[in-house]
This record gives sequence, C-alpha cells and structure tokens, in this order.
Amino acid sequence: MSVKKTHWLRTTIIVLIICGIAGLALTSVLFFGNPDPTYATATLEFTFDGAADGIAPNGHAFDISGIASEEVLAAALKEASMEGTYTVQQLQDNLVARGVYPEDMAEKVKSYESLLNFTANREMSVGDFHPTTFDVALYNRFDPAIPQAKLEALLKGIMAAYRTYFDEVYANGLQTGSLLFSLEDYDYPQQLEILQGHYEVMASYANEMYEREPAYRLNGTGFNDIGVRLNNLITSDISRLNADLTMNALTRDTARLLTQYQFEIRDLGIRLSKQSERLEKLDALVDAYDKNEILYLSTSDSLTKIDGNSSETYDALIDERKQVADGITEINSQIATYQLMLSDLLKEDQSQSAKHVIAASTAAPTEGEDQEGITAEEVVQMTEEEIAEAAAEAERLAKAQTSALEKNIAILVEKGNAIIDDFKAMLTAYNDQEINDLTVTVIKYDYKTPKVLSGAFIKKAIKVAGPICAIGFMLCMALIVASRRKEEKRKTAA
Repeated sequence: MSVKKTHWLRTTIIVLIICGIAGLALTSVLFFGNPDPTYATATLEFTFDGAADGIAPNGHAFDISGIASEEVLAAALKEASMEGTYTVQQLQDNLVARGVYPEDMAEKVKSYESLLNFTANREMSVGDFHPTTFDVALYNRFDPAIPQAKLEALLKGIMAAYRTYFDEVYANGLQTGSLLFSLEDYDYPQQLEILQGHYEVMASYANEMYEREPAYRLNGTGFNDIGVRLNNLITSDISRLNADLTMNALTRDTARLLTQYQFEIRDLGIRLSKQSERLEKLDALVDAYDKNEILYLSTSDSLTKIDGNSSETYDALIDERKQVADGITEINSQIATYQLMLSDLLKEDQSQSAKHVIAASTAAPTEGEDQEGITAEEVVQMTEEEIAEAAAEAERLAKAQTSALEKNIAILVEKGNAIIDDFKAMLTAYNDQEINDLTVTVIKYDYKTPKVLSGAFIKKAIKVAGPICAIGFMLCMALIVASRRKEEKRKTAA
C-alpha cells in the first residue's frame, strides 16, 4: 500500500511538471509570438496652486495635450540629436499621456446625487475632478529595433521640452524692452495716446493679477501697487502733457495735423447731418403717433381688460429720440474740441487764415428746436499754400515749447519703464514660486519590454500554464480515486 501511495505521488508530480513545462512553452510562444510593445514611461506630477482645479498659474485652463505638440517633440528630437532619424509625426503616433484617477472613479461615474440630499458634507462630483498626475509612455512601434538608451533619452527629452513649453505657455508673461509702436514715428498727440493705451493695458493686467493673488507680496509690494502707479501716470503726467500739448498746439508736423483736424471735423459734420435727419424723422413719428386706449371686453360672466402695446412703442420712440439727441450733442462737443485744437494750432489770434475753418454752432440740440450743427459743406478746406504758410508760422512759435515737450515725454517713458520693470520682476518671482522643480516634476522613469523575468510574462504564464497544470492535477486526482475504488472492490470480492 505504501508503495502505491509513493507511486501515485511520483506520478502526480511528474504530470504537474510536464503540464508546467507545456504551459511555459505555450506561454513563450504566445508571449513572444505576439509580444507587447516596448515602451519607456515617466510619471509627471503638478502640485502648484490651482492644479487640482485644472487652472494653470496664469489663470487659464491647462491640459496635458501640449506634450504632443510639434514644438515640444521637435525640441526633444533636437535635444537627443535624432532630428534626421525620426520625425515628429512618428513620435506623436506613439506617445500616450493618461491622467491618474482614483480607484473608485468608476463608481463615482456610475453614481448619481439625489436632489433630496441636503447634508452639509457632500463629495466632489466626478465632473469637478482634474488629475494632477499623468503617466506618459513612448512606445517603440516607430522603430522596434531602437535601443533602450535611445528610447529613454527621447522620453527624457520630451519631458524636458514640455517643462520649457509649460513655462512659456502657462506662466504669467509680460512684454518689455520696447513698445509695440516706435514713438519716433508718430506725432506728439499719437505718442501720448500710445503711451496711455499701453499703461492702461498694463494697469488692467496688474489689477487682474491682484484679484487672483491679493495676498502676494514682493518686498512689501503687491500687484495692486503697480496698478496704482500706472494709473497715476495716466491721470497726472499724461493728462498734464495732453493739456500742455493742446494749449500750445505742439506738433512735429503741423501740415499733417492741420489736415487731420480738418478731416475729423468734416467726418463729424457728415455724421451730424445724418443724425439730424434721423432726429427729424423721429420727431415726425412721435408727433403723428396716437396711443390706443385700453379696451374692455364684456361678456355675460366677466369684464376683461385688454391693454394695447401702443404705449410701449411710443416709449421706445421717445427713448430712441433721446439717444439720437444725446449722440448729436456728443458729436457737437467733439467738433467744438477739434475746432479749438485747430484754432490753437493756427494761432488764430495771429493768423487770419484760420477764421474760415471754424464752422457752425455747436450748441446741444433740445427737444422741439431745430437741430443745427456743422455739415460737410460748411467745412471750407484750406489750400496747400495756406496750410504751408500757417504751418511755418506755428512751427516757429512752438519750437521752444516742442523741445520741452519732447523732454517731458522722455521722462514719462522712463517712469513708465521703471514701473513696468518692477511689474516684470514681481511676475518673474511669482512664476518661480508657482512653476519650479517641486511643482512641475517627473517622479520616476521606467522601461518596459517583453522578457521572461518580467511581471508581464509571469501574469501570462499564470493565465496559460495555470489552467493546464490544474487540468493535469485534476486528472491525477481522478485516477487516484478510481484506483482506490478499484482496490476497495477487489478487497470486497476477496
């Protein structure tokens, strides 16, 4: 009996070994016959403020798609010295970036929130979740023979290029060094307009940064201080220079400014004429308009009141007339301003040639009165000889004042540049705080390739060889049971 037990044990072990060998052989055929692709992986993590809400340091929404942009991949190929070997398109087709989600995310997706749930503590819904950790994988399908070192070098180049890309795209930027326009190419009024517009944009940007980061300070100064300093330049320095410019009619090109003022007055005159015609038509509509009375519909059971909409239409006409009248007043005010500027430019008290340029009355129209104002026909144009004569006289008188104005504009530009330099330094410090090696970092790199001593092969072997060994073991158990029953029957028969 002991000999038989040993025999069956030995037989079972042999069967299991044979099944295991057969299973491993089949696993190898399946694993290496259609192997999983080789790839290099990296884990990218964002920890800056707002990352969990999907908001970049510059306040805009961000996503990981930029890692596959042509700019990033071209820089990675250049960094790895593989520009002529592989293309951006090849890398784009084999680069995968996935967000890392909680394990219970699937349950949250399938769950719903009852409208009758009034508890104070409520879980964040799946729509509010933004991953802050991403798994990035570069597969070798574009070149199965690429060595491990080169594939890893490519992935590291991609991660480094994306970090640079992230700094450029999602940091708070500021253009400095020069204005979008060269001031020397423009006359003094346009120079002040350009400077004012530039400082208004910068002040708005500084105030926006303050709304996002009200507690941020650099050397005791916040973003709101930058906005206040720039607004002071606009309301104080630029306003003063504009007043000086208008009072003294200073210009770098008197003839050009004369032509501009005449054009503006003529254009406003045309607009005034059209608006006056429109106002006359509105007055005619208002005078001829009759309001409907309220109607009462009587039935045997009730009395129904029916309001017409004529009153609303009449009120709309009155509002429209008021808007047109206000527009005419504004146009007349603009014409008066240009007339005064033209008068100052021509030194009207010394030059009689300007008198025929100043046109009609600019009084604001009132309801019931005839609307009068300058028209296109009333703006008499100066001849080229008159413009040249007036320009020469104005330039002679304004030469000394022009020199002082240029000096003051230069001082204004220096003040503005100093404030903007401080703003840039503050933004740079804020960007360094939000985007650095601790807030945008690669946690780890890894390399995955099909091989016997790998987790993938072991999983495959368990799936393939495991069932074969189980079948062999069950077969041995069945034979043992059958043998014992046969032995028991033999003993009973004896």
